[in-house]
Amino acid sequence: MASSEKRRASTSPSATALDSTTTTTTTTSSTNTASASPYFLPELIPSVASRLTTLQDFFALRAACRAYRDLLRPSPANLASQAPLLLFPRMASASGALFHVPLRRILRFRLPCTDHSLTEFYSSGYRVAIQDRDRYDTHRELRIRHLLTGERARLPDSPEPCYSEEVVFSGDLVVTFRKLCRVLYYCHIEDDHWQAARCDVGHLVYDLMFVKGTLYALIYNHPHYRLAVVELDKNSAVLSFLGDKLSVPDDNCPRFWLAERCGELLLIVRVEYNPWVYHVFCLQSGEGKWVRTTSLGGCSLFFNWHEFAGCLGPDHPAVRGDCLYFTGYSGKWSEYSLVDGSYHEFVIDHPGRTEDYGSPVWVLPSIS
Repeated sequence: MASSEKRRASTSPSATALDSTTTTTTTTSSTNTASASPYFLPELIPSVASRLTTLQDFFALRAACRAYRDLLRPSPANLASQAPLLLFPRMASASGALFHVPLRRILRFRLPCTDHSLTEFYSSGYRVAIQDRDRYDTHRELRIRHLLTGERARLPDSPEPCYSEEVVFSGDLVVTFRKLCRVLYYCHIEDDHWQAARCDVGHLVYDLMFVKGTLYALIYNHPHYRLAVVELDKNSAVLSFLGDKLSVPDDNCPRFWLAERCGELLLIVRVEYNPWVYHVFCLQSGEGKWVRTTSLGGCSLFFNWHEFAGCLGPDHPAVRGDCLYFTGYSGKWSEYSLVDGSYHEFVIDHPGRTEDYGSPVWVLPSIS
């Protein structure tokens, strides 16, 4: 990850108030000046915004005048150079925090209040699924939130109190599942109920992800893993298998993640422990074989503890190319380079830090 000297943590506004509030006197002063006399012609503003690497700068520019605000919607093009953020729950209150990774800076904002005691996050770009559950895990509530626009959607009550350990979503379709089980639950935003879809006996879902609206699954059928396209047909999860089988020795216990790079499906395998080593495979079109690759073409892949979070394109100013970024427990995250095999682990660090962070998730503003 591109680095910068540590700066003192500052308090930032809520996600829904970023349009009109800034965090420093300097920014406020420049914003007031820009309101009276914009620095750039309106037609140049999108190009300027696409080069900004902090949300404070983006929203300060957006607030300069009405013309700028109309031009600068929070879109992938306007946020193209925004650095990755880590979202983590603050257990003592109904709030969360965003950590700007290159600047090592905490951005605080308010999440909707909840009566439940534990919060978990699942992310895709800058959309986040927020799951609240009570201390005894007898009730769970799931909602979708756009962190940069404030837009939110509440989903039906969880189909089973302890079921939805994993959450993936695309558009208005949301799928929850438990790893190595054969039942998927799915619904569309605004639906009244979840629908249960079952795989055939012996086919257990290990991982799920959407690529361009298509749902892919890594299916475990002892002793093999295999990729499949999933069609949700009322009460059935219809699997169309792709590629060759992956056989794994029982004593090896690797870890798998499905991922994508510019629409190309990838398989990530953790093959060694302490220090961690990862291999990347792509599916050869027409041949059905997984072939190892040692290059991502300068792209960088981001993973939460259980699921893929997104891909940043080559030459992104805030990250190293050809790297894999993972989150872990207690506010930890790591970087693995495919170029030299190096592995580095980091911790969200700021004044007043505690160990009780849970697992953070990646928020990638440049991905819708």
